[in-house]
Amino acid sequence: MKLLIAGLGSIGRRHLRNLLALGQKDIVLYRTNKSSLPDEELAGFPVEHSLEYALEHQPDAVIVSNPTYLHIKTAVFAAKAGCDLFLEKPIAFHIDELSELEMAVSGRDTRIFSAFQFRFNLGLKKNHGIFR
Repeated sequence: MKLLIAGLGSIGRRHLRNLLALGQKDIVLYRTNKSSLPDEELAGFPVEHSLEYALEHQPDAVIVSNPTYLHIKTAVFAAKAGCDLFLEKPIAFHIDELSELEMAVSGRDTRIFSAFQFRFNLGLKKNHGIFR
């Protein structure tokens, strides 16, 4: 499976480290160079500075971890390119942006998953009746 990480701030880099720890190596990186973090851990991976060029690598899925105001724009572009999506929270800057994503995936077999680290927390599930 080929993955694209869109956004390499602290969260995007955490996703990169986690993927590497899981043995995933087919990773493309999309960045704007606005992050002040060092680049040593990015060596050896294709790095694109345009989302269009990054999607030309034909990733199966895109991890959207760029700034919140870019989440929907990035997700819509990736969905239209046929990619599944893993979206950092919040999914959108404004709730009315969600309709744009909904239209982009309509009629497609796109899988969308949102990051939410407490989803599997047993204490929250038990105490609040979540995900019974």
